[in-house]
Amino acid sequence: STPVAAKSYGPTDGKEIFPGVRLVERGTRDSRIKGYNKIVMEDVVYQPKGTSPLGDVMADDMVCTVTEGELEVTAGDMKFTAKEGDVWSCGKGSTKEAATNNGTVVAVMRVINLKVA
Repeated sequence: STPVAAKSYGPTDGKEIFPGVRLVERGTRDSRIKGYNKIVMEDVVYQPKGTSPLGDVMADDMVCTVTEGELEVTAGDMKFTAKEGDVWSCGKGSTKEAATNNGTVVAVMRVINLKVA
């Protein structure tokens, strides 16, 4: 069979949550993990120089990965460059999470939100 390219997002897909940063909802399902009633998957699409700044309160526990590009990430007391396939977590209530695309191509952070029952 012929290989196909992965889905890319256009500049207006999803909704803008910060300048140069868009949120694309991917799916929701009931959770089978005790203590969580739903899991929600979202892609956060960062244009070059797009940033989600420190200070927003994390609404849920979540697991994140980069599916395209690279992001400079602050996750609690850690700062690192997240590349495709890297994974990290953020805790509900944290205000110490941020990400910036310092590259020249779009970066996508896939987020799995664990919604509390």
